[in-house]
Amino acid sequence: GVACKDTSAPPGPPYLAIVADLSTLPGVVAPTAITYRVRELSGTLAIDRRLRVTPNDTIILPVPPATYVVDLEGLPSSCQVRDGGQRAIVLSEADNTGLIRYSIQCRGLLNVEFATDGYDVDPEFIWRIRPAAGVGGSAGAERTGIAGSNDTLVVDDLPAGDYTVQLAGVSPNCVITSDGGARQRVAVDSTGGTTIAFRVRCARESARPRILSLAGGYVLGSGAFTFRAVDPDGDIDGYVWDLTDCEGNSVLPDKRERTRRGIRAGRAAGTDTLVAVGAFEIGLPDAELVGRCTELRVFDFAANSSAIVTHRIGSATGRVPVIAGLDARLVGTQFVQTTLSGSDADGDLVGFFVAVRLRDGTLGTPDGVPDLGIMDPAGYLGTAVPNIPTNARLRWDDIYAVILWFLDASGNVVRVEDTNILP
Repeated sequence: GVACKDTSAPPGPPYLAIVADLSTLPGVVAPTAITYRVRELSGTLAIDRRLRVTPNDTIILPVPPATYVVDLEGLPSSCQVRDGGQRAIVLSEADNTGLIRYSIQCRGLLNVEFATDGYDVDPEFIWRIRPAAGVGGSAGAERTGIAGSNDTLVVDDLPAGDYTVQLAGVSPNCVITSDGGARQRVAVDSTGGTTIAFRVRCARESARPRILSLAGGYVLGSGAFTFRAVDPDGDIDGYVWDLTDCEGNSVLPDKRERTRRGIRAGRAAGTDTLVAVGAFEIGLPDAELVGRCTELRVFDFAANSSAIVTHRIGSATGRVPVIAGLDARLVGTQFVQTTLSGSDADGDLVGFFVAVRLRDGTLGTPDGVPDLGIMDPAGYLGTAVPNIPTNARLRWDDIYAVILWFLDASGNVVRVEDTNILP
């Protein structure tokens, strides 16, 4: 950078050097000038100067030994300074050079990132930004435009407030997988730096899996679901599940969807039509999920994704399956055998999902919480529970409990658990 030297100060050390590292998000215009105010703290030396320079300039000032305060001024509100804009430094006669370094990042008021991958990628999207309903703002604050599929949109001329950002013009072979789907709500303030992202995954239409039906519910702190899907290549590999507000916004505690893979390695390997049962333990009170939605998409081995399908929790019709008895017992040290008795008055029982509660550290790093392992990620059909082997990765004394979720075709679910598996 360009060096600035104060010729009015005494020549020679000590020197005060001031350096700024400036970075900007893509599309953000960096400030053309900034100001440093340099003051001697006590005021006895009458040193109080402002130096207006470009951000890349390096300032080198020969100064008398003293304590100095440097203030960084003149930055736009959308530029943030790490650890603040005021610094202090003590220079003695024995010092040669004292360095003050600023790290600055300039961000747009609103930054919208578009990230797209997959096959036959949509090259561009239509976006619209407008004041969120019921929170004020004006029609003049609305913005509309076109962005590339992997661009970053920077908007610097919005009044502070809440906005809805909408994505449109997405090709039918693509699905928006980010939280909120095609609409995201965002708060913008004068300091800038608000960033949201739309993630889009595109599929090869001729190989894309499809979900034909989905039903699910929530019971005893866990979500369970059943779905039927088809895939032209018979290579459905997994699914992505979420609980949402029925508008695409996750209501899970960590706001993160759950992904389960490995379906091709289980009972559903090679099938072009898959009927699956799944479940996840979440821990939310059942009352909080009334009227929420189960959301699901499936993907194949080549990462082609289906469209997203939803089912409203509590909309199931008919009667809940009845499980009268569950008995899980160790047979020697070789496997756990599970028997049950039950019925389904409506005759539409689909099947069940199996999980085992395990000694902490059995499946990963110990964290003070018992592990939860699953059997087949596609679940099982009917009522015949397979044996759980305990002569390989799982030992007989690793298993604390066996848990089963039973679902019918309407989404009625019942959860049963046996915590006494000793012979």
